[in-house]
Amino acid sequence: MTLEEKAKFIEESKEKNYLFISPRIIHGGATLVGSYEELELYENMDENTKKFAEKEIVNLISDANYKDKEVDKCLNLTLIFCGDYDDLPNKIGNLNNFITNNKERMVAVYRYVKSTEQREFFVGFAQSETIYKYGYLYLNLAKLLEEFEKNNVKYEIDTTVDRFTPSIYRDDTNTRFKISYNPKKEIQSEKGPQLKKVRKEV
Repeated sequence: MTLEEKAKFIEESKEKNYLFISPRIIHGGATLVGSYEELELYENMDENTKKFAEKEIVNLISDANYKDKEVDKCLNLTLIFCGDYDDLPNKIGNLNNFITNNKERMVAVYRYVKSTEQREFFVGFAQSETIYKYGYLYLNLAKLLEEFEKNNVKYEIDTTVDRFTPSIYRDDTNTRFKISYNPKKEIQSEKGPQLKKVRKEV
């Protein structure tokens, strides 16, 4: 895109009313591209999805093979539905099913810690706090889940409530995906039909 086309794309994207979707809420106000930095994230989404999936899959399989047992990990993703309320069906039903059935229209935003710094301050007594600086990745949810499936990585939406985090700190727009890999899992289709010996009574 030319500079003018990029500027126009950002301007038009700001007008789109996308939705946050999670197992708990559907909420308006989501914007994918509102700046040049976010445009870069959007343009590199497919490449970043492939790299992200590869990293998670390799680490998971390596860990499972080393421990010789099934291992799992949770990924916290913010899902953005590329549409507004008018694009939703009249009856949505189970939000988990809606997410998996509409994954082609979802962008998953992954937040990671880029750096941290300590800040000292004095309020009656000396205190310090950690300030986190975050980076973001835009991931194509359909391609991400497809990569998991191709590599025998099981995934499911984890709806268990984190009781250790106070409710004021919980982000209801987050969707937690539990991914797992079992190195001992045998796929019946790969084994083929099995012959069973039957003892004949004489």
